[in-house]
Amino acid sequence: MRKLGGEAKELADTYFFETLVRMHRAGEGAPYSGLKPAGRDLGPAIPLADQALSSGNVDALVKLITDETRKGLVERFEKAAKAREFAATDVETGREYVEAYVTFIHYAERAYEAASQPLAGHFPEDAHVSEKHER
Repeated sequence: MRKLGGEAKELADTYFFETLVRMHRAGEGAPYSGLKPAGRDLGPAIPLADQALSSGNVDALVKLITDETRKGLVERFEKAAKAREFAATDVETGREYVEAYVTFIHYAERAYEAASQPLAGHFPEDAHVSEKHER
């Protein structure tokens, strides 16, 4: 179809890339949500990971991830520690503490899992996906 040129070539290329991305997402157990435009902001981690591979030095990437993780833990810890100081009869501030506590604990758990668990795919797995792979 590409040999026909013009719109046919463009259509063939789009179909090829859509199929490629569909297969990739299916392999992750993720839904296909369409092609994304080129030039999107990749954030700092992906370019630093590529740079690390090119240069043979991972220090800048380690620093970025370590600094961001530390910042996230400290911010959530400080909020939970501050919210912990409440009167047992004050339901509203008790709820604020529980919210800050849960946020802190879940962040710590996710940070640890990201650092210690093997990567199963690019898409976060939920119970439905896990059950599908167990069958």
